Amino acid sequence: MKTSTSKANAAFQKGLIGAAGILAVLILWHSLSENYHSLILPSPKEAYAALQGMWQSGQLRRHTIITFRRTVTGYAAALLLGLVTALLVSASRFLQSLIRPLITVAQVIPPVIWVVLAVVWFGIADDITPIFLIFIVTFPVVFVSLFSGLQSIDLRLVEMAVLYRCPKAKIIADIYLPALVSHFVSAISLGLSFAWKSTIFAEFIGSSSGIGFAISMANANLETEKLFAWAIVLIVLMFGFEYGILSPLTKRVTRWKQDGK
Repeated sequence: MKTSTSKANAAFQKGLIGAAGILAVLILWHSLSENYHSLILPSPKEAYAALQGMWQSGQLRRHTIITFRRTVTGYAAALLLGLVTALLVSASRFLQSLIRPLITVAQVIPPVIWVVLAVVWFGIADDITPIFLIFIVTFPVVFVSLFSGLQSIDLRLVEMAVLYRCPKAKIIADIYLPALVSHFVSAISLGLSFAWKSTIFAEFIGSSSGIGFAISMANANLETEKLFAWAIVLIVLMFGFEYGILSPLTKRVTRWKQDGK
């Protein structure tokens, strides 16, 4: 009982500190905006008014849904193919020699080159360019993380399990899953930030819809208050993913591994 109470108090204090930090940023933002023209630094009130206008016009919902759909599609494809590729490569030295240099090349090439190539190949396409960039940027992150997890598995345990004729399902559940699950969660957490940034960047350059496109339009029209409004939307979305999905998932995985031990 005392443990749960102390955890609740710690969580409350952490939330209070976070809220105080946000409040400090807002106060500083408001103070600085009084010394600059709204074109350079709009006030929090002006950004909120722009956010309200975007909501009332339906622009906020429409572009956010489009960006969310593209991010999920491209990232889900990267997760699935990254897992399959990691499993195949870990089982073959030939594939390791073949695939690893290609993964390194994909990681080294800057996203700006990929997005320019995507525009050349696919044109200003609504979905293809953003989804392609999300996939090509996040796939290496997922692959490397999962491949590292597979490499950390003690093959002697697998050989012993096979020797004692353990069912394949039990080998996967007791040996492979504990080694892979933390790496998989790490890949999800790390890759998600790359995926969001890639979506916005691709939409900014090579799409006619989505948050990135809306930001490019606000920039072209010198609507700085809308730029800040969209920045707030992106921050809220990332906080929602981080504290609503990723943190609980990480805690559950950690608890599961500890209970397994």
